[in-house]
Amino acid sequence: MDDYQRKQILDKLSTVQSVLIAVSPKSGFDGLASGLALYLSIKKFGKTAAISASEPTVNDANNLYGVDKINKLEGKEDLVVVINDAINTVDKVTYNLDGDELKIKVHALSDSQGVSPNSVSLQKAISYPETIIAIGFNSAGEMKNEITHEQINSSTRWIMSINRDKPSEKFAQIELSDPAAATISELTTKIITNLALPFDEDISFNLYSGIKITTNMFSPKNTAPSTLEAAQHLIKLGAGSASLASPLRRIEASESGRSMQGTTSFDRTPSIKPQISDEPHNPLYTEEQTTPLEEVESKEASKESWLKPPKIYRGSKSFDRES
Repeated sequence: MDDYQRKQILDKLSTVQSVLIAVSPKSGFDGLASGLALYLSIKKFGKTAAISASEPTVNDANNLYGVDKINKLEGKEDLVVVINDAINTVDKVTYNLDGDELKIKVHALSDSQGVSPNSVSLQKAISYPETIIAIGFNSAGEMKNEITHEQINSSTRWIMSINRDKPSEKFAQIELSDPAAATISELTTKIITNLALPFDEDISFNLYSGIKITTNMFSPKNTAPSTLEAAQHLIKLGAGSASLASPLRRIEASESGRSMQGTTSFDRTPSIKPQISDEPHNPLYTEEQTTPLEEVESKEASKESWLKPPKIYRGSKSFDRES
């Protein structure tokens, strides 16, 4: 993001009242985590926000904040005054506030009898968001398949695209992409930081989860140095202090997911109750702890080991080779 793009985005976010975050189903958990983080950040920024995305699995829902707001896209209902035969009867319309009453005056044309009360009716119209943040979409056609035509097809609609790779066709006023980023969540972390949008524990946790899951627990082949920098930044911002980062909370969420839909793809936590220790720990670390080799050997066997040929100990699994 260059300075010109940054100014454009901030100017737009400062002037609009409502923002729609649209998440491509193809972006998976990574896109959903990014979209929900942006939704929460824009809400804290003081704007009306909505998020359009595929319904998450039970396990995904248990590992992200804001999932209860997905697809609640009913816009604000505006009142529309409809006047029939207005071309032949209406000169102009003015309004004024009288206390707390809004008075709308329909001025009659000089050569007409004015507007008849019978020609006036009221309607409700949905006011759609003025700005769309599209996450993980590759084209306008993909986006139109996910959100309604009215929400996109407007000459005043302003779209910002966020995706690791540059879209195959231009459909947004601002395109933010970075093929060097390991995940969309990493890119979104940089965007929120560069725009100085609000962060909190929930927003940081969503983005950290998106990075962690998408990189397969920070697997070296899926992780770039910038990915680790983004993860470290999110931890400093409070990702580890979020309630969902609690080991007990994650176990309860995993068991809840199992009871509703069987074993889930993101379930990494044993189904036993953890022993709570006073020692500090990383609440997002889920790797199994290995048992020291010394504790594996039987004490009884070791009493007479000096009478027997030397034992051959195996090293770590990565160097364990059997012929």
